[in-house]
Amino acid sequence: LGAAGNPHIHTPHLDRLAARGVFFSQAIISTPQCAPSRGVLLTGLESYQNGLESNGRTAFRKGLGPTVVEQLRRGGYHTALVGKWHIDPPPDECGFAEAPLWLAPGASRYVDPLLRRGFDGKDEKTPGHITELFTDAAIECLRRLRQPFFLWLAYNAPHTPWYADEKYKKPYAGRGDQLAPPAHPKGGAKFDWETYYAVITHLDEAIGRLVAELERAGLWDRTLIVFLGDNGYLCGTKGLQGKVYPWEESIRVPMFASGGMVRPGARIDAPVASIDLPATFLDYAGIRPAYPMAGRSLRGELESGRSRRTVAFAAWNDGRPEALVIRKPVEPYRVVRTRTHKYILWESKKQALFDLRSDPAEEHNLAGDARHAQVLARMRALLAQRMKETADPALAWLG
Repeated sequence: LGAAGNPHIHTPHLDRLAARGVFFSQAIISTPQCAPSRGVLLTGLESYQNGLESNGRTAFRKGLGPTVVEQLRRGGYHTALVGKWHIDPPPDECGFAEAPLWLAPGASRYVDPLLRRGFDGKDEKTPGHITELFTDAAIECLRRLRQPFFLWLAYNAPHTPWYADEKYKKPYAGRGDQLAPPAHPKGGAKFDWETYYAVITHLDEAIGRLVAELERAGLWDRTLIVFLGDNGYLCGTKGLQGKVYPWEESIRVPMFASGGMVRPGARIDAPVASIDLPATFLDYAGIRPAYPMAGRSLRGELESGRSRRTVAFAAWNDGRPEALVIRKPVEPYRVVRTRTHKYILWESKKQALFDLRSDPAEEHNLAGDARHAQVLARMRALLAQRMKETADPALAWLG
């Protein structure tokens, strides 16, 4: 995003929305893959706690308790889903009162997609562009939903296979690798920045329409708006595409909040994670969580524009080939992220430590460097504490 410091991409609506709220410049996703990312947001629990661990394990463990959406619904909120779903339990079993237009699988073509209307709807060819279709459905929700409401709007863009109209591609045409964000590591595999950016610019325009409708309806002052990527994208880093890996391009995501109750113009570089959002939603709704959550409410940060947080965590727990479409397994790992460092521990007990200030491309593993032994010990201690608090089955990895 432009708001994140990328001068090459055109995202004026998102940039303005971010400037009107609190931007978390070092936010990470708790599990960097589509389905488990949703599982974390629905439960406030790590993927290894809730059982929805990967795109190959898309059901919650039994006896989990009501989702965050169900808790909001019981608390008097009208809950609506628009957009991508991509997990086994249907939306109505996860607390949604309605799902006017939604995508059941994990990806879609962009033009005339196969979408469902209502909980009992079947996949039907729906004329139009998927970004516009979801936006129109969300705007219709805003016009008729009674307050208070919780609208879960999950766009397909910018998921592959990418498609963009020429008018969105025009600003980027012929610029190729020159479009890479300033902080993107040099080298790596070739990446189609032109189409990727065009898809995001279209998305930006759609969100601008949605925010305009929110303001027209007089809802801005009483609404919390959260924008989040459900995972990062490697874009050729280390020769890789996609996500799942523990590298910054995979786990770092755009995340900000706006709305009448949020402090405008604030930027926070403290480490936070997507798992903090469910607790935030319940906090603002005045609802006590039905079970202990693994994240902490960000309400204090959103209203003050400051944070004392020192650490965030990410995890990948499914090492099976079927966890990824490409059937190439990714070794399970745990990540500890501070403002300055990242520590990675793999299931094989391999470990890595990176100084993100001097080595943002994560090229120099400091885990074996005696000069960084104290930092390494501190990061491992933070991980051990987290593992104990969340009953992490990977605690044995620490040896």
